[in-house]
This record gives sequence, structure tokens and C-alpha cells, in this order.
Amino acid sequence: MLCSKEEELNRTKAAVHAIREERDRLRRRVRELQTRLQSVQATGPSSPGRLASTNRPVNPSTGELSTSSSSNDIPIAKVSSSVAEHLAHSLQDCSNIQEIFQTLYSHGSAISESKIREFEVETERLNSRIEHLKSQNDLLTITLEECKSNAERMSMLVGKYESNATALRLALQYSEQCIEAYELLLALAESEQSLILGQFRAAGVGSSPGDQSGDENITQMLKRAHDCRKTAENAAKALLMKLDGSCGGAFAVAGCSVQPWESLSSNSHTSTTSSTASSCDTEFTKEDEQRLKDYIQQLKNDRAAVKLTMLELESIHIDPLSYDVKPRGDSQRLDLENAVLMQELMAMKEEMAELKAQLYLLEKEKKALELKLSTREAQEQAYLVHIEHLKSEVEEHKEQRMRSLSSTSSGGKDKCSKECADTASPALSMADLRTTCSDSELAAEFANAIRREKKLKARVQELVSALERLTKSSEIRHQQSAEFVNDLKRANSNLVAAYEKAKKKHQNKLKKLESQMMAMVERHETQVRMLKQRIALLEEENSRPHTNETSL
Repeated sequence: MLCSKEEELNRTKAAVHAIREERDRLRRRVRELQTRLQSVQATGPSSPGRLASTNRPVNPSTGELSTSSSSNDIPIAKVSSSVAEHLAHSLQDCSNIQEIFQTLYSHGSAISESKIREFEVETERLNSRIEHLKSQNDLLTITLEECKSNAERMSMLVGKYESNATALRLALQYSEQCIEAYELLLALAESEQSLILGQFRAAGVGSSPGDQSGDENITQMLKRAHDCRKTAENAAKALLMKLDGSCGGAFAVAGCSVQPWESLSSNSHTSTTSSTASSCDTEFTKEDEQRLKDYIQQLKNDRAAVKLTMLELESIHIDPLSYDVKPRGDSQRLDLENAVLMQELMAMKEEMAELKAQLYLLEKEKKALELKLSTREAQEQAYLVHIEHLKSEVEEHKEQRMRSLSSTSSGGKDKCSKECADTASPALSMADLRTTCSDSELAAEFANAIRREKKLKARVQELVSALERLTKSSEIRHQQSAEFVNDLKRANSNLVAAYEKAKKKHQNKLKKLESQMMAMVERHETQVRMLKQRIALLEEENSRPHTNETSL
């Protein structure tokens, strides 16, 4: 629609531009013709008549030279007069064409102004719509930037959580290794304690001499203590091997200057490692126990170091309010508020443009209705003129009828007057009789015409009053019928609403009755079932023989 209107506007502008060019060309031609006329008149013999003719102006509306009726004008030569006449006709044609183009231009400009007004309203509406969409786009862009920053913050927070989870996993691993080492130390201490207790019992401390069963128990206890000690030592050696393989490099990377096994020589360390790897039959020494304790301490230190690497985590839903981030957050918040306000402003502008477009359409509709009203008024005037014409025809018809009647009555009067004249005054002339008869006929016709006019006026007034009464009654009936229709509509709507309410009430009552009927049926069925059971019990009681009766 907008493209077609723009094309029509461009075509109108092109037509206006062409008309303006044609107007300028015709003006130039008029000026050329005027100069040629002046040059032709100047080249002729210098006579007072020609001088006077050169001073006569040209009528701009007709293009002809203004002539004067003075007696001093001298006739011009035939050649000069023919040239001047040709130039005058050319000027007249040019002026007529100019007037035509002027009217066309004025009409076209009026049309283009209305179209331009419509285009301006539509363009303003579309521009407001575009601005509204731009503001919405800006708001969405700012919201997207905020979401992007939140996503980046969440990704950083997820990275922090991952690093903390890794640190906690390492700390948990170190804690598990420490717990395992502590369990082995505890097992070693318990086995050593049970071994010492068995040795004391074997030495006779706290036992009665000569008790063979006690000796057997002591030997069994010593054997169990040796087995427990051996198992604990093997587990401790395996743990030391594991810690040597896993934590030795870590200790070296950590930069520990003094290691717990540096007091041992390299040869003894190699032999111990090889012997431990080959078999677990070697004896677990105090140095190995000290190494295990040193490993525990090192694991504790590593766990503490890992805990120091844990980051402080902020909340997921609340933005951080640190000093360096706060101004940026305020600026983003202000940008977002400004974008929201701009979006609301553009929405109001769009609504205003829509209202302007609606106002323009209403104005056009108003103009159309005014034109229709003017046409109705013109039709009303035409109908009134037609009514007057019909009234005049009716009056003429009545006058003709009265004339015919008066002519017949005047013929009878002429006969009577002739008879009276013959009997009374035979000396009266025919001319006097004719004049008296004509005067009496004219007076009678005039009186009849006045009466007819009064009657017709009264009839017209009656018809007008009857027409007014009919129009008023028709308007009243139309209004009453409209009110009656509105009342019927309201009554119909009320009846429909009442019907819906009654239908709902009936449905509710029907549902209640159905529920009551179902309850009654269930209650009746339960009563019937209970009665049947009672009847069965009574029949069983009747069928049983009495205790005092003797069975045959």
C-alpha cells in the first residue's frame, strides 16, 4: 500500500514538474513574441499612430492589444497590421494555454496536497513504529548484554566451583591416605601391645605356675599376636611402597629440603625397596614406622596447601557488590532503565501516530458525510421545486376547468341578457353589451381565481402539515420500534441468562436427585441383603433340632 502511494506521489510530482516546465516555456514564448512585436512596430515609419500603438498595453487575460477610440490614431500598413494580428492571436492562445495549465496545476496541487497529507500521516505512523521497534531492539540488546555478562559471570563461577571441587577431591584423597596410614599405625601399635602382653604372660608375669592350659593359651595368644604383627607390617610396607611411588615425585616438586628417608644411604634405600618389592618377609623397623609418620605429616601439609588454594565463592543469584564492579553495574542498570523509558516513549509516540491516522480517517469520513449531506440538500431543493411545479400544474388544470365552466355559464348569461335587452331597451347597442359582459366575466373569473388560490393554499398547507405529521409520526414510530427492538434484545438476553441459570439449577437438582437415588438404591440393596442374611439365619435356626428333643 505504501509503495503504491509513493509511486503515485512520484508520478504526481513528475506531472507537476512537466507542467511547470511547459509553463516556463510558454512564458518564454510570450516574452519572445512581445519582443518581436515591439521590434516590428519599431521598424515601421515613425508616426504618432504607431507610437501610440506601441504604448498600448497587452491584455494579459486575452492577449490582445487594448485599442483606444481617439481621433489621432492613423491606420497602420497592411503588413504591420497582419503581423500584429498574428502576434495578438498567438498571445491569446498562449494566455489561454497558460490559464489551462494553471488550472491543471492548481487542481493537481490540491490533489497532491491531500495525498501528501495522507502520505505524511502514514509516514509518521510508520516512523513511530520503526522508532518503537528500534527502542525495543535497544532494550533487547541491553538485556542480551546483561544476560551475556551474567552468563560470563556464571561461567567464571562454574570454573571456581570446579577448581574448588578439584581441591576438595585432592584434600579428600590426602585425608583418605592419612586415615589409612593412621589405621595401619594403630594396627601396628595394637599388634605390638598384644605381642608384649603375650611375652609377659610367657615370662610368667600374672600367671600361676604349673598350669598347662594357661601355657597353651599363652602360646596361642603369642601366635595370634605374631600373625597380627606380620599382617600389619606387610600392610604398612605395601602402603610405604604405594606412598613412595605416588608421593615421592610430589615431594620433589614441592621442594622439600629435608625428606624423612634422607638419613638412609642410597644403597640401603635401594636394597630395602627391592627387598620390599620382592617379598614382604623382611622385618618392619622403626625407621619404616618413622617414614610412615613422616608421610602422614607430609599428607597433612599437602592437604593444608590444597585448602589454601580454595576460592571464596559468591552467590549465584546476587551480583557481586565489590567496589570495582559496582559502577559498571550502576551504569548497566541506568542504561537498562533508560532503554525501558525510551521503549515506553516510543510506544506512546506510536499510539499518538495511530491516533493521528485515525483522526485523519475520521476527518475524511466527515468530509464525505458533509458532501453526502450537501447532495441530500440539493436533492431536497430539487424535490421542493418539483413539488412546486406539480402544484402549479394542478392549479393550471383547475383554472382551465374553471374557465371551461365559466365559459358555459357566460354563454347562458349572454342569452339571458340578450332576451332582457330585447324586451327592455331595444335601443342598446351590441358593443355596450359585450363590454358589460366581459367586465362581469373578468370579475367573476378573478373572484373564482382568488377562491381557487385560497383553496389551493389551504390544501397545500393541509398537505404540508399532514406531511409533517406523517414524518413526525414515522420518526416516532421508528424510534419506538428501535426502543422496542432494544427492549426485546434486553428481554431476550435476560431470558437467555435466566434460561442458563434455570438450566444450571435444573442440572444441579438432577445431579442431587441422581445422587440421592443412588444412595437410596444402595441403602435398599444393603437392607435387602441384611434381610436375606437374617432370613437365612432364621431358616438355619429353624432347621436345627432342639436340644431337648430326642433323635430317632
